[in-house]
Amino acid sequence: MCNAVDAYTEAVKKFKTLSPEDVAQRSGADYRQEKGVFLLRYFGREHEIDLQGRVSCAGLEKVPYNDKTIILQYLCSASGLPPRGRWLSFLELPDGAHHYAPFQTDAAIPLARRFGRDREAFQRAAEALGGAPLKLGDAGFQIPALPKLPLAVILWEGDEEFSASVNILFDAVAPTHLSTAALWVLGVELAQKMLAG
Repeated sequence: MCNAVDAYTEAVKKFKTLSPEDVAQRSGADYRQEKGVFLLRYFGREHEIDLQGRVSCAGLEKVPYNDKTIILQYLCSASGLPPRGRWLSFLELPDGAHHYAPFQTDAAIPLARRFGRDREAFQRAAEALGGAPLKLGDAGFQIPALPKLPLAVILWEGDEEFSASVNILFDAVAPTHLSTAALWVLGVELAQKMLAG
């Protein structure tokens, strides 16, 4: 992630200036006023964020850097709009063409290599992240990345003639919640989590 330290520090700085009630309303996070924490589901796991911007998750000693940065960026910039149920490729995101090749290299191609001939493993990895089946490709799943920001991951299996391919799609509402650079990280994190599962 470019300027990783800056991205997280900037997100914390901005987050501390916001009204918790406003953040909860826009993001779909659950604000527990008595404890001064937000509860937010990210890739199927509940994360807790305190008012200082510290992010924790039960069962994790430390929330990975990219994850806590994305969570805070989402809390800061979520528009409040619900998902639209229409999917965009990374190329269709604002300035997506600039990051399209690295997105393929870092997210889609590793998934195709790993799951191209193993639909059952693809299904297990998607379901482990809270995925629900979609009628797309040979196997497709909608993944609840963030409360108002689902992703879709779609597999076309390979055979002797054609290589397998995987596509990660973003709900059309995505650009109202996060920048294209942050959505790039979100898509790569989806791939990493499926490959690790």
